[in-house]
This record gives sequence, C-alpha cells and structure tokens, in this order.
Amino acid sequence: MNKSFGILYIILFFIQGSLHGQNQGSSFNTEESRSTIIYGFIRGGLYGSLDDADDKPYVSSAFSDFSLKAETRDYRHFKAFTDLRFRYGTEFLEPVKRVDLREVYVKINGKKWDLTAGQTILKWGRTDFSNPTSKLNPQNYITRSPDNEDMDLGNLLADLKIYPAPVLSLEAVAVPFYRSSVLLIDPLPLPAWVNINQINQLLTGKEMFTYGLKAEFHLSGTDMSISWFDGYDPMPGAALTNFNLDMSGSIPVPYAELTMTPYKLRNIGIDFETTFGNFGLRGEAAWSFPYKSYKKEEYVPCEELKYNAGIDWMTGNWHFTAEYSGKTITDYEAMAVDPIIGTEPDPAKLAQMMADPGFDLNEYVRQQVAAFNRLYNYQIERTYHSAGFRMEREMLYGKLTPSVFAVYNFTSRDFILMPEIKYKPADGLTISAGGDYYSGKKGSINDLVNEFMNCIRIAVKVDF
Repeated sequence: MNKSFGILYIILFFIQGSLHGQNQGSSFNTEESRSTIIYGFIRGGLYGSLDDADDKPYVSSAFSDFSLKAETRDYRHFKAFTDLRFRYGTEFLEPVKRVDLREVYVKINGKKWDLTAGQTILKWGRTDFSNPTSKLNPQNYITRSPDNEDMDLGNLLADLKIYPAPVLSLEAVAVPFYRSSVLLIDPLPLPAWVNINQINQLLTGKEMFTYGLKAEFHLSGTDMSISWFDGYDPMPGAALTNFNLDMSGSIPVPYAELTMTPYKLRNIGIDFETTFGNFGLRGEAAWSFPYKSYKKEEYVPCEELKYNAGIDWMTGNWHFTAEYSGKTITDYEAMAVDPIIGTEPDPAKLAQMMADPGFDLNEYVRQQVAAFNRLYNYQIERTYHSAGFRMEREMLYGKLTPSVFAVYNFTSRDFILMPEIKYKPADGLTISAGGDYYSGKKGSINDLVNEFMNCIRIAVKVDF
C-alpha cells in the first residue's frame, strides 16, 4: 500500500465513522447519549520573499493543507479526539509531503478527576506572547502557517487532574519520551565548515522521562498557579561532536560537526490572572536551573530567572494587548570567544593562536559552540528586557479583521513585526494576507534568520 492510498484510506475511514456517529448521536437526547462529529479545513497559501543577492521576489514556500478532526464523547465518562494533518508543497524551497497526527488522545472523566492519555498539546502559563512556565510542549518555530497555533506540537504524555475543592485543582503530567522542538536555525545557511545534526524523531531511551506538577487556585476574581517541571527541555542545545583541522593546504581549513542534544533541568514557576475594571492583568515568572553546568557542557544553558507582565483591554471593536518580558542570568559569566555561527573565522588569527604551544584548539571551538548556544538562548548579556504589543480591530460586523503584532528586545535589539488582515466573505471561508519582518544588529539571531524568515504571506482557508 503506497502512502497516498494509505492517506485516502484513513480519511475515508474517519468520514464513515463520523457519519455513523452523527446518526447515532441524533437518536438520543439524554445525558448518556454518545455523539461523534467530524470537522476540519482545507487551506492553500504561499510565502513570498526577496532574494538578498539581487532583490528579486520569489516564492519561498507554497502549501496545500488538509486537516481532519474527529471527536467522540458521551458527555459524562469519556472523550476521544484526533487531529490528522496532510501537507503537500514546499518549505524554504524544499519539497514537502507529510502526514502528521498532531493530536490523538483519550480523556476519561471521574467525579473529581480526569485522565488524559495520548499525544496532545499541553501548555502552561497565562501570559500572551511567551510562557516561561511552559516546558511540556515542543514547538515548530519555522512553521509556514498563517495560524500561530500551528506552531505547537503534540507530545506523548499522561495528564491526571484532581479537583479536591472548588478553589483548588492539582495536576500531574508524565512524559516518557522526548520530542524536540523544530528550531529557528533549521533553514539557516551554515558556513561550509559547519554541519548540524538535528533531532528528527522521538527519542525513546529509558532516561528520557519528564514530569510536571501544578497546583491551581481559583480565588475570587483571580486565578493563580504554582508549577514544577523536572525533565528535558523541548529546546535542545548544540554539542560539539566532531572537530578536525585540515593542514594539507597553505591555510588551515576547519570542520566542525554539531549535534542537537537534549538537556535536563528543573523549572519552578508561578502565574496569575485577574481583572481590573475593563483591563485584564496577567503575570508569570519561572526559575530554571539545569542539572549540568554550561561551564563543562557547551550545549547546556545558564541558570536563569524569567518574568513577564501583561495587560489587555477591549473597547468597542478594538482589542489591545501589551506585555513586558525580562530575564536575569543568575550565574552569569561573560563570554571569552565569539559564537561559531554568525561570525567569519579569521585564518590568520587562528594560525597565530595555534603558534602558542599552550593553545587548545578543541577547547577553543567548544567555547565557540557554547557561545552560539548562549546567543540562541539570549544569554549573552546578564539581563534582557523586551516588550510586545498587539492591536486588532473587527470591522464590517466581524468580516474584516486587521491586526499588527510587534516585539522589540531592548537588550539584543532584535525586532519582529507581523501585520495581518483577515477577511471572511462567507461562513467557513477565510482569506488572510500578512507579512513577517525580522531585523537585528549584526550577529544577532534575527540578523542570522531574516533572510529566510522575512516574507509576505497569503492564504485561503475553508472550514467544514
């Protein structure tokens, strides 16, 4: 059975089950009734960019998406859900043809508890633009989609929630295996002498176990949570796994192989959400401390404290959201070398350093890899401060929605701007157009990725 036939078979199977479930659901009208529904969308779109070499426009990504969601429940004891995605097209000029089971899980409801098992998206935290307490769901940071929620990836886990009192809920999450986020550097044009091995599959070793605990308090006018995470961060680090220097020519030619490697840490967090008149107020903070030290393992980040504060306000057809984000590197030490990616090697300087009998070239390159990890994790400086803003307005009775989202990091000077407009001319039909603009000082993360991330995007989506 070829892949295309297999995909078609799965789709027909779900449709047949859906029709049967819908007929069954319509035969009963009590609390014990069971129903099955099927829904989803079909979407097409493209991303256009400018070639930095000649400033000519080109299509960097084009896609055709099919999403099929099926849900069955009895409204009392259980719920089962699946989200199947099929994509055909290109991403960053590379052909793409894949089937993803984004979510597939079963939820069982008890009198004062519920248990969810399977692949699901589980996000913690309450702030809008970033969540320092959320460590349980990997993300695809380069997803080519007009819907930001498509960035979230499902994880195989078991999630138990207990409700001992109306004001208190307790949660325990177990993640037996490791799924990596898709990093922003994946399409990055690398120097010829650097190669990066990505994590492209589930890591199923016995030692990859992760767990999280959370207590949530529902007080009068305020919700708040205290959480604990112990396990592997979905964001892996780059480890130096191979390095050599070709001395056969007149100028030494280096070669470095980096392998994305998971690291284990603990993360304790707190968050809250409340209202003040017409304003919604949110806050979140987390202290993250890895098991290993970045001073010995180059792929491990520094210990850090993150803190967010946000506010949103709705007036008429306008919706405003603003958020401050900061972090402090609690065990900070200044870097001694430049990152291995983002700077051009100087053969003359390298030859001069190698002339010193005490110079350790392998250690020097390892420090360069560590510096790149710190650049990617925004740990070059001791403290960071950034602010985000989103403005949205509904027009034409909700059919037309223009919006703009912007984030600026005052420390690194990275800037992201994402304007968008959505038009819904008919029920179930959405036409969207927008753009992504990344900029930053030379050598910053946004400076490294803006060539392939800057774009204009157009998409048409039909829900069913």
